[in-house]
Amino acid sequence: MKKYQLIFVVFVILLNITYNLSAQIADDTIIPLKEVLIESKLPYYNLSPKICKLDIEQTAIRDIGDFLRTTPNVSGVRKGGAAIDPVVRGFRASQINVVLNDGIKIEGGCPSRMDPVTSHIEAEEIEKMEVIKGPYVLKYGSVLGGTINIQTIKAQPFDKFEIHAKALYGFETNWNGQREHLSLYGGNNSIFFNLAGGYKNYGNYHDGNDKMIKSSFKKYNYNGSIGYSPKENHTIYLSYMEDHGRDVSYSALPMDEVSDDTYITSFNYQATNLSEKYKSLTIGAYNSEVKHVMDNSKRANYATMQAKTMVDATNRGGRMELSYLQSKSLLINVGVDYEDIYKDGTKSMTMKMTMDTLTTISTKKTNVWLQSKIQNTGLFTELKKNIRNFNFILSLRGDYNYASSADTLKIIRDDISYFQNNSSKYFNLSGSIGATTELSKSFSISIALGRGVRSPNMLERYIKFMTVGFDNYDYIGNPLLKPETNYQADLTFLYKNEILGNMYLNGFYSYVSDYISGKKLPPSIANPSTQGALGVKQFTNIDLAFFRGFEFGFNSIENYKLGVSLVAAYTQAFAVTITKYIITNNQVTGEEEIKNDPLPEIPPFESTISIYYKIFNNKLVPKLSFRLVASQKSVSDAFYEMETSGFGLLNFSVNYKPLKYFNITVGANNILDRPYYEHLNRKIIGSTEKLYEPGRVFFINFIVNI
Repeated sequence: MKKYQLIFVVFVILLNITYNLSAQIADDTIIPLKEVLIESKLPYYNLSPKICKLDIEQTAIRDIGDFLRTTPNVSGVRKGGAAIDPVVRGFRASQINVVLNDGIKIEGGCPSRMDPVTSHIEAEEIEKMEVIKGPYVLKYGSVLGGTINIQTIKAQPFDKFEIHAKALYGFETNWNGQREHLSLYGGNNSIFFNLAGGYKNYGNYHDGNDKMIKSSFKKYNYNGSIGYSPKENHTIYLSYMEDHGRDVSYSALPMDEVSDDTYITSFNYQATNLSEKYKSLTIGAYNSEVKHVMDNSKRANYATMQAKTMVDATNRGGRMELSYLQSKSLLINVGVDYEDIYKDGTKSMTMKMTMDTLTTISTKKTNVWLQSKIQNTGLFTELKKNIRNFNFILSLRGDYNYASSADTLKIIRDDISYFQNNSSKYFNLSGSIGATTELSKSFSISIALGRGVRSPNMLERYIKFMTVGFDNYDYIGNPLLKPETNYQADLTFLYKNEILGNMYLNGFYSYVSDYISGKKLPPSIANPSTQGALGVKQFTNIDLAFFRGFEFGFNSIENYKLGVSLVAAYTQAFAVTITKYIITNNQVTGEEEIKNDPLPEIPPFESTISIYYKIFNNKLVPKLSFRLVASQKSVSDAFYEMETSGFGLLNFSVNYKPLKYFNITVGANNILDRPYYEHLNRKIIGSTEKLYEPGRVFFINFIVNI
């Protein structure tokens, strides 16, 4: 309890200091505003459009990661039919800060990330998503390469008592998959609610070569939220959410998901327009739990080797944020947040051997994590200031990060400790500044500079002898890893024309110090426990990694019947110095240092052009899109990464809204039934073959909203 009291005291002191400073330099006259409008006319940190629920409802998707891949410079790692793991500009896993409803965090249970954060929220529950590229928005937590902020549908007030219902049904061929979702919402301006639930059942799909890919899964979820407004501008929200996965197949992993059960409870208080100076106050708390079970019961080797892993992961915390008007042109946000991660899990291996009709059974149990904890306390502030023709945004954040584990494993050779349950403490300082100016009525330019710091996650600190990396090695954690630090710059040009449309061009460059990679340990120190693994690698910090690239986008004016959009993106990344382990006959026989080696799993150049036409007063809208992906030849030599071929995809859909309450979308993806795979797709387990994407898919979505 003392820790929470200390956080509150620090927040009050910070608030008091800023209040006193504001009292000293505030303008004599403050014009009252109903809502705060001080913001950059061009959001320098995020040029991708917000993804709204209408975009999601009119497409055929199975999870959030699948849809995020349509965003420029956002890709994903496919390991099975569902739960695609997002990658933003080459940053992945906890290098990306994924938050739910501005602050809720979820910790996945699988060491191999078969359940990334985005897999625990269903697409049908989303109101909108925002992808913030770079270490520029710091109020949602520590961030290295980007933030994905997911907003779910919540209860909304009505002027008078009303009740509404919404139903969605979608079906896809090839997968023979369907999804259903039903929601009931209503209330008045004092008490309002939202109740919803859904079910998905998808089978194995066939790729463009008509080869069946094991990708079946089942999911069901339900949730509810209630809002209470005791008086104007004050609202209390309570919400509860459950998401369940069953029998999820992963062709690129040694095990499948038996079950994944997610439980999220949250509380939120919002107050707006408290006075002429104090514009808003937000206080929130949450608790999320994930119970993850996986085994190899559907694999060919199950008769002789039975593997099962069970992990319980809990993430709980809260945040407080105050927004106030320093002057007519200066808005200040200050806040504090806290996150507590706890993981505990075991892996059991049962071996069956039969010799001369005698069967021997042996079982070995090991800890994946043992009462491992990471606690992070952060203080943040954000200032928005208008100076003449410039809009400035300044963000600062400080994090105190503490980690510990009750694990009893110790690896000590020649008085050198390679692994033991060391605790670690870090204080990280992050910051960013951005400026936007209009050079003319049509042309704007913005620049952003940022420093983002990320402490190592639970996997990198405490995992033990599991193949969790891109390569075929067992990995062990390193409790003494240093935090990664990203120094990044973005330069953006925006052109707006009332006749031609809107166009932007962004270029970015970043270098990451203490980048976390893997270093092989000699057999005299550690040997792999996974059959077929080449050796044991330990997570370690390397010198520097560089990222650079660009994004381009064009959208025609929405008022026209004929619409066109074009997006293109490219990222290049490499490590200054990295070790390559020479493999001969499936054995490591030597090593060498490589300079400027490309980092693995970086997506190639790609672009998408879409054309649509509005008919019958916008009631009927056909849309044709063509996606072109280049071959990836910039691959990692150190990780023996293979080059991948380019491809082109043609998709078509028609949206029809004959009535106010009814909407239908039909379409076909991969019309030409092209066999293709994304560069980030993992290999099918036990082979060198990449996991191919689905072949031709016809889909239909019905939506009724009354």
